[in-house]
Amino acid sequence: MSFLHTGYTGTIAARLTQKGRNAISKGNFNISYFAVGDSEYNYSGPSTQNTLAPFDKDLNIKYPLWYTSGSTFFGIPIESSITSTCRNVMAPDSGWTLNTVWDKTPIGVSGNTTVYTSSKYSGIKSFLGYTNSLGQTYNTGTTTSPEEQKCIAILHYTQSGVTGDENRFFKFDDYISTYSGITSPNVISDQSYFSVTLPKLMYHRSSGATTGATFTMSTGSTKTIVSNLNGRFTIDYKDLVDYSGNSVGKIFHNHKLIVFDDEEIVAALDSGSSRLFTLPSPKVDTLVTNNYPITGLTTGQTLWVTYKFDTDVLPCNHFMKVTGSTNDENVTVKFNSGEFKHLNSGYTAGQIYLLYQFTTGNTPNGNWYKINVTGELSSINDLKTGFTFTINQSKINSSTLYSSTLTGFGNEKAFSGTTTLGTVSLVRASDIEEMTFNLNLPSDKFTHSQNPTYSSGNATITEVALLNNNKETLVMGKLSAPIPRTGSQVFSVKLDF
Repeated sequence: MSFLHTGYTGTIAARLTQKGRNAISKGNFNISYFAVGDSEYNYSGPSTQNTLAPFDKDLNIKYPLWYTSGSTFFGIPIESSITSTCRNVMAPDSGWTLNTVWDKTPIGVSGNTTVYTSSKYSGIKSFLGYTNSLGQTYNTGTTTSPEEQKCIAILHYTQSGVTGDENRFFKFDDYISTYSGITSPNVISDQSYFSVTLPKLMYHRSSGATTGATFTMSTGSTKTIVSNLNGRFTIDYKDLVDYSGNSVGKIFHNHKLIVFDDEEIVAALDSGSSRLFTLPSPKVDTLVTNNYPITGLTTGQTLWVTYKFDTDVLPCNHFMKVTGSTNDENVTVKFNSGEFKHLNSGYTAGQIYLLYQFTTGNTPNGNWYKINVTGELSSINDLKTGFTFTINQSKINSSTLYSSTLTGFGNEKAFSGTTTLGTVSLVRASDIEEMTFNLNLPSDKFTHSQNPTYSSGNATITEVALLNNNKETLVMGKLSAPIPRTGSQVFSVKLDF
């Protein structure tokens, strides 16, 4: 459209000229002067008149107003700059992608993790501080050390932009807003400002045996991961929390990444686990005893413990550990009341097995063994009210090797409102660099028009130009409506980058 839209709400519609863009590319964008004019106004016509939109090929103003009659056309602008943020709600059905990333083989599964689709993201897992403690000085919010972190689930969103313009990403960028309390144009509460909903998840920390869980952004201050090898490199994040404030992941808001690092939620998100429920972590401790003490639990040894039910699903993905000592010890495995509220009320099971292995290193590896402890319960539902099992040498002697036939871990999936996986609701933000040039028009300056249709009275302003030291137009602006030149006036020309 050649004419400025009559519905344009700003006072001045300004844009860079070709000369202005060229100046930016060469690093010499310097505004030294301004001029105002009435080139598009017919003083013998109606008071309401249309103006042309500013064009990047505009070279200057046809009829500039004199600063003082017959002297010069130019004034000197006052420049200021700020960073402002534009925010808008992102629809929950927008295109997110889920990758569950494993760089350690799931428990009991044979094979190599390199065959998993999402293994290509294992470098991102390391980049975000989930592989090695030596890489960063600050990585909080997880119950697992980076060395023990077997898997994470990455939700990532990429604004692909206009079809065919693969370079759009480099022109426009946005991030997940951590600011809350939006009041305009729509009121957005802290709770709805950011959320990830998993509608089919049976979450063991839920207040009841209900299906579905929603996770939100922590209300605390922004946290930072700092590189140990380059202190200038940092990654900001906010905690991803459940309804009780338990941290289950991180929101790397500047990178448009949402990471679940609670390994039980990761398991439930991965179809390879064959389960849509999370399992609670047992409380594992040592017990000094003379009753069949564990002979392998000595100084320098670590006993790793988890558990599974009789159905062919992934065992509990949280591995607990105890370290050996010179004492004669057994190991207790305790479950609290209320932790299995979905058991036989959402998923079914009839037997429970404790799984264990011994290592001399800091991480579990190799073979796991299983112990059937169902006989200690009058019913599997006894777990709902809490129970404590004991691992002793007698039970270890009767254990058998555990293996699983599960496959297909790490498949990439669409994660959006059109799937059954879940939805993400958030506010997108973009930082905009604004340069503002204030044009001061004293009451006795810029009052003399050169427009041939002008005869007397107040001049009218329809356009402004910002110029470099050579009087070349770098920015052209048009007023949304002609404004009479009267008294002392200030016009502000704003440029966004």
